[in-house]
Amino acid sequence: MHFFDIQITNPKELSKRAYLTISIEGKKIKEYNGNRIHVNIKPNLSKTIQERKLLLKSLEFEYRTRLQNGTYYSLITNSSVQSSSKKSVKELLEGALAYKSEMGLSKGYLTSLHGVHNQFLSFLTEKELSGNIYTLTRKRIQLFLSQFQSSSTYYMDRRRKLGVLFSCISKELESSLLQVKFTDCKKSNPILHQVYDQEQMLAVLSFLKEKNINLYLCCLLSYGCFLRPHREIRCLRKRHFKKNFTEIHLSAEENKSGKIRIVNVPDYIQLELKSRLQSMSEHDNLFTLEDSIPNEYYFSTAWTRVFKLMKVKDLVKQNQTIYSFRHTAAVNVYKKTKDLHILQQLLGHSDMIVTLKYLRGLGVHNTEELRSVMPEL
Repeated sequence: MHFFDIQITNPKELSKRAYLTISIEGKKIKEYNGNRIHVNIKPNLSKTIQERKLLLKSLEFEYRTRLQNGTYYSLITNSSVQSSSKKSVKELLEGALAYKSEMGLSKGYLTSLHGVHNQFLSFLTEKELSGNIYTLTRKRIQLFLSQFQSSSTYYMDRRRKLGVLFSCISKELESSLLQVKFTDCKKSNPILHQVYDQEQMLAVLSFLKEKNINLYLCCLLSYGCFLRPHREIRCLRKRHFKKNFTEIHLSAEENKSGKIRIVNVPDYIQLELKSRLQSMSEHDNLFTLEDSIPNEYYFSTAWTRVFKLMKVKDLVKQNQTIYSFRHTAAVNVYKKTKDLHILQQLLGHSDMIVTLKYLRGLGVHNTEELRSVMPEL
């Protein structure tokens, strides 16, 4: 089944022609009668506006029936809709992946995107891969996504990544591809990055300081400066600390938002970092203490090791991670200020919508807002 819409245009004067506008896969086709589908319905031969209106409704029904069963689409395979793409499905998907790969996205995101791309190519038949992108139906894509139903989060991640590729193709073709958009959505319940309460967080930080000083500093920076652990914090050098170590300055290329970012360093973090920074050269990394930076899995590996120890001591819960420090800070600031704009700036989000989703994903924003408007007796 292809995605379509039918609009009736019936001017008030019989001297002006009436017609159907069929929108299919982003392309519009006008039909003035039933000739294309071999149906003898000709609204523009009507004697009255009312008669023409009834015939247009009948014509709409006939075209809608053929759109739903796919026979109409086969009649226009040589039309502008079909010929708008000369590239095969495989070529378009590979082009979309190459385009996203050149955008400076994180390695983890690109790895996931590559995975979906390869899975989808393996799923499609040779005929589908060499065919036209418009002939791929929602049903086929839904069947592909049905393989990933082990959890709602996993399913929606695969759906989003496939949607990214189709969005790139839509831009290239200058035509909306809606097959992925109309697949089923599943409510994804957040399970990772559960926030810490204050007492628990202090206990975890104390434990980390004793067991792994670099991981401790990472978590402290994630909480106090709202920096992301695996990209922004991991790559910090002495040169990023300005104004006697009271600020961290990141270029557009050095943080996820793609904009220049300046964050304040709280006093308690300055106390922990000052002696270390003073002994470093300008280009030394904060964690290796030399020019090289830790590998991308440095903090993940370290966290996995100490997490087991903390779990035994009942210091952490199963779904708490390094990112939980950043999330905890976000919740604390929102509860303190109730100001989404301030929180957006602190988190380095490019859009307020991202900040709203961030809080809602943590189950905070909705709760607070609803509590403030509860009826009083």
